[in-house]
Amino acid sequence: MTIFTVHSVGTAPEPSREPLDELRRRVGFVPNLAGAIAAAPAAIDAFNQLQRALRDTTLTGAEREVVGVAVSVANRCPYSVAAHSAFAARAGVPPEVIDALRAGKDDVPEEKAAALATFSRALVRSGGLVDRAELAALLGSGYSPAQVLEVITQAAYTVMANWVANVTGTTLDAALADRAWSP
Repeated sequence: MTIFTVHSVGTAPEPSREPLDELRRRVGFVPNLAGAIAAAPAAIDAFNQLQRALRDTTLTGAEREVVGVAVSVANRCPYSVAAHSAFAARAGVPPEVIDALRAGKDDVPEEKAAALATFSRALVRSGGLVDRAELAALLGSGYSPAQVLEVITQAAYTVMANWVANVTGTTLDAALADRAWSP
């Protein structure tokens, strides 16, 4: 028996319909994860607003997706690893980088992607109590203090998605099936 409904725009609670429809327009379909979040209007609104705000950071789409994959692997979230892998490919992240991230490897082929992944995994592992050397490594790879905060914001957004997907057992959308992943 499942206790979580995956809503469509038509079945979602009234206050969830506009945020869900906005996601549908932006992505081209209503992802199952968003449909699950839509049961709580405040949650889907927060999810949508945070996603919108992240597009206005100084991090590129590719950098945000590197964080998304790294955090999702650290949280053992099959749904989000698949989603962020697909979005990373669309954002131009090289396949060998995506493969290394999905494998949880420390030796990611691009220096900046490696620094983002290492720091993102440290955030999850430590609950934000990252070692100063881990912070210095991210800063040393060319990221500014403001961008560190943007990485934290992306990680927090991704953790929300991971937790929802893991708790609700959200099934993978057909559009993401070729990126399926298991821990």
